[in-house]
Amino acid sequence: MSEETLGVPEENLAVGERREAIGRLLLERESVTVRELTERFQVSTMTAHRDLDALAERGVLRKVRGGATAQPTALYESSLTFRLGEMREAKEQIARVAATRVEPGSSLVLDDSTTGLAMIPYLAQIPELTIVTTFVSIVDEVSRLNDGALRLIGIGGAYDPKYHAFGGVMAEQALRNLRVDRCFVACLVDLKRGAFHREPEQAAVKRTMIEMADQCTLLADSSKFSKRGMHRIVELDAFDRAVVDDGTDPAIVSALRSQGIDVDVAGPATDPRKVS
Repeated sequence: MSEETLGVPEENLAVGERREAIGRLLLERESVTVRELTERFQVSTMTAHRDLDALAERGVLRKVRGGATAQPTALYESSLTFRLGEMREAKEQIARVAATRVEPGSSLVLDDSTTGLAMIPYLAQIPELTIVTTFVSIVDEVSRLNDGALRLIGIGGAYDPKYHAFGGVMAEQALRNLRVDRCFVACLVDLKRGAFHREPEQAAVKRTMIEMADQCTLLADSSKFSKRGMHRIVELDAFDRAVVDDGTDPAIVSALRSQGIDVDVAGPATDPRKVS
């Protein structure tokens, strides 16, 4: 919700402000029902449906029977809960393969991606690692799995509940004071224009993570190549390696390699599988 609407009772919001509030609500949750909207904003069922229809036309949500579910757009990312359920098997395969590229005793920075989060069980088996992150879920997972083998550096800043992560200028400044061996980030990919994110604050943090690392690995399941982001993070030549899943179009793999990026294609096999 914009600053102008802060403190305004939700039942008194104008049409545009109410629809913005509905969009923000969906970014925090997996779904909403028409009944919830009528009660929360004190509007009729017909008005709630009109609001959802208007937001669906803009690509903010997907209407379902009795309500709506979160639909990521080029401007907004979906909630953490929604992202945890997306492409789960592919992310797991990518995480496993990406971890095989980590050397014992090295230092890493992991972004707030759910693919990076899936790497933690594999990284916990590698001795003498130092992990830097802004993602609270990674802190929680390391705390759950770690027996002291992993060293963890948590970066603070402005907390964003949608990502369950810290960001903003303070986080960027803290990251710039460090140097690590390798960065692992998940981004939306435009093969001609570079790596993107839907929101500028997250793009800035990922860009800083890439800048602080000696080497950078792109984590990208096949869906990352068909979605759009508005804010460019870096050009693709900032990455020396990419790990994709075996559902990725071979033409995309070839295009990445043509730009000088080593590509691992993650599938059910134990080791990275190279494809031509």
